[in-house]
Amino acid sequence: MLELIGFKKDYYELKKETGLKTIVYGSLEELIANRDNMPNYELFFDKDADSEKQVDGETVYGIKELKTLLEPVIVLVCIVGGKRFIDACEDLRKFGVEGYAVHFFNNITFVDNFWSSSNSYRVSEVKPGLKVNIVCRDTGWIFRKFAEKIEGNLIELGVDAKITDDPDDKADINHHIPYVFYKPFKNDTLMITHVDASKKVDLLKKQLETAAMGICMSKDTVDKLSMWGVPREKLCYVNPAHDHLIKPHKYVIGITHKCHDGEDVRKRATALLDVIDGVSPEYFKFKIMGAGWNAIVEEMRRKGFEVELHDDFDIEIYTRLMSSIDYFLYMGFDEGTMGYLDALYAGAGTIVTPQGYHLDMGRGIDYPCRTISEFHEAFIDLQNKRRKIVDSVEAYTWRLYTEKLLTIWKFILKQEPITEIYKNQSEYMDGIFSVLPEENRL
Repeated sequence: MLELIGFKKDYYELKKETGLKTIVYGSLEELIANRDNMPNYELFFDKDADSEKQVDGETVYGIKELKTLLEPVIVLVCIVGGKRFIDACEDLRKFGVEGYAVHFFNNITFVDNFWSSSNSYRVSEVKPGLKVNIVCRDTGWIFRKFAEKIEGNLIELGVDAKITDDPDDKADINHHIPYVFYKPFKNDTLMITHVDASKKVDLLKKQLETAAMGICMSKDTVDKLSMWGVPREKLCYVNPAHDHLIKPHKYVIGITHKCHDGEDVRKRATALLDVIDGVSPEYFKFKIMGAGWNAIVEEMRRKGFEVELHDDFDIEIYTRLMSSIDYFLYMGFDEGTMGYLDALYAGAGTIVTPQGYHLDMGRGIDYPCRTISEFHEAFIDLQNKRRKIVDSVEAYTWRLYTEKLLTIWKFILKQEPITEIYKNQSEYMDGIFSVLPEENRL
């Protein structure tokens, strides 16, 4: 049986797993053109030859000699084109060849220029541990924070890491934060940011003649630098991380009427407890001015909501309150509330009943609601909008940022197979996957 190996299965892993010898089958012309990029093989069979011949001191066997193979092998099929590869495998089966067929021109190990290199990506001899020297002279704010966050996370990941003022000849990687103080050494990577002058572009062009990789903070910067003549194969990007220390801004909801629920339900104040049921206090706080709200506010606070309550009307406090709210809330059906006009003049959004003079102010109501369910849905909609904004940076942790750098460094040092480096492809688009974006979009 001859099994066809797909694109993602690394040839060297297959070789290690099976222990089989390797032969090459295909076009003599393609063999000569790609021989330097092939692994060690034992025999070469020319699909167009009938008999044995010598080429550049190498024995090339005819197709009929395939019958002499008496044990399973790994066959590197050196033929361009997917259909021609399938046809070649059928020929191999006809001659009784067993083992594995790997398409030399469509396998992750051998694809020409897959990693911007004329040579195939081959894992080097892995040294025990990894030493990273973060070159950062900055002792102040942002750059130093990057250096310290990377150092701390690398140490937690088991990497020997330190911050120094100068490159270290004993380090496997010297990562320079920022790039402007770069002194060429070995396996250098540069943190690239704030390229705001042509002389900095010229500086980067010169630096990247020797540095292994320039690591930008965005795809936009990579695209611009490439357009300005910086070698694209020396650029990638890792989006910056977030500290996750800041709490989301809460919507401030204003209510400016008395609670009459002890007498009648004209304002439907008690219904507020049903409206906020299932709503997160992480995203809302309330400012209420009006008498009779004490019992309701006590229950709101028990649910975890922050509530500022003013029992009595005070024009100065009222003015400050209305100027500080994000949305004005009114659930009554008694023609309207004067607070609605003040809320509009303060530029606040509105969650109110569509009735009375609420309809005559010449501006649409943001959330026109009639039922408790509709008011509740208005809060949930606002909550989801805020959560979506917060979630947009939730994944950008310093641990992930450091892991992306680590993958780039392992790629530069060839310390892991491509299949291992490529395993997170569906999780993010930056990091190692921005080295060759056209491959990442296939």
